[in-house]
Amino acid sequence: MAQVPDTRRAVQIHGDGSVTVEEIAMPELGPKEVVVETAVSLISAGTETNGMRGRRANPAPDAAPRTTGYSTAGTIVALGSEATGFEVGQRTIGMAGECYSHADYNVGHPMVTVPIPDGVSFDDAVMVCLAATSMQATRRLDPDFGCFYAVVGQGLVGQFADQLITLSGGRVAAIDLDDSRLEIALAHGADIAINPKEQDLTEALLEWAEGEGIDGSLLAYGGPGTEVMQQLSKASLKAPDGHQVGNMVIVGGVKTELKGVPVAFGNMDIKPSSRTGPGYHDLAYHHGQDYPRAYVRWSTRRNMVELLRRVADGSFRVSGLISHRFDFEDAADAYNMIIDATEPNLGVLLEYQD
Repeated sequence: MAQVPDTRRAVQIHGDGSVTVEEIAMPELGPKEVVVETAVSLISAGTETNGMRGRRANPAPDAAPRTTGYSTAGTIVALGSEATGFEVGQRTIGMAGECYSHADYNVGHPMVTVPIPDGVSFDDAVMVCLAATSMQATRRLDPDFGCFYAVVGQGLVGQFADQLITLSGGRVAAIDLDDSRLEIALAHGADIAINPKEQDLTEALLEWAEGEGIDGSLLAYGGPGTEVMQQLSKASLKAPDGHQVGNMVIVGGVKTELKGVPVAFGNMDIKPSSRTGPGYHDLAYHHGQDYPRAYVRWSTRRNMVELLRRVADGSFRVSGLISHRFDFEDAADAYNMIIDATEPNLGVLLEYQD
C-alpha cells in the first residue's frame, strides 16, 4: 500500500471568485473508504462556474476558501480497514461533491467509486460522471422507440442526452444558438439541428415531427426559459380536445414564468431532474447502504456502471466531446476560459502529472 500523504493539492475558490491551487489537509481515511490518486478531473461548466460568477459579481472578502469539483478518475492507492470490492492499483471514477473534488488525492466513498473497465481511458471514463446526470434526466423523459424529442442546450449534458435518447430508440432534434455545437450533435446521432436564431423553433419542430408534434422535450441549459417552454408547448402533440401532452424535463438552471398554467401547458408533465440518480447526496448510501434494485432500479452507481459499459462497447461516444485539457496547476486558466467564453468549449479536463 502506498504512503497516504498528509496533505494534498486542491483547487480553491475564494470569496472574490478567484481560483488558486493550494496545499490543504488530506481528509481522514474512513474504514470503508479508499484513497484515489487523481489522473484527470472534469469541470462542470454549469454548476461550478455559476457559483464563481456570483462571487465575482458580489465578492465576499471574508468568505473562507472552498474546494470545488465532483468528477474525477484515477487509481486507488490505499484502502480503509473495512473496504471491500476494491484493490490497490485499480482504476476508478468518482462522482460526488462530498468526496471527489479537483485535487491530486481524494478519499472516496465506496458507492460513488466505480471501477473503470479494461480498455477505457481515464479521459473517456471521467466523462461518465456528468453523463450520469443526463441519464437521470433521460429516464425522467421516458423516451419511446421511434418518438420525437427536442433537446434544448447542446452543452455536455445536452450532448449526452442526445445519444441516450437515440440509444433508447428515440429521434432527436438538437437545439442551440451555437452552430459549432449543433454540428457536434449531428455527428453524435441527432436527427436534425435547429438554431432558433435562424429558424422558428415551433415551426421547425412541427415540420420534423410529421406535422403532429413532438412527444417530449428536455431543457439542458441555464438562462431564460419562458419563451422556449412556450414554443416547445406549441410544438407538442395535441389531444383531440386540443390539450398538449408529453413530458418536458428540466435539467438545466432555467428561469421561467409559467404564464397561463395550467391551460397553457394542457396535460403535459413538466418534470425537474436533479443529479445522477437516487443516492447522490445520501451519505448512508455513499458508505454502502444500497437501495434494493426491486425498488430503485437505477441508482447513481447503477447509472454510472451502465454508462461505463456503453463506453467500453463503443455505443456511447464521449471522446469527441472533450474540447480542452489543462494542467491541474493551471486550473484558473481553465475556469477563466469557460466563464469569459474566450473559446468555444465543451468537455474541459484537468490533467494531473506525476
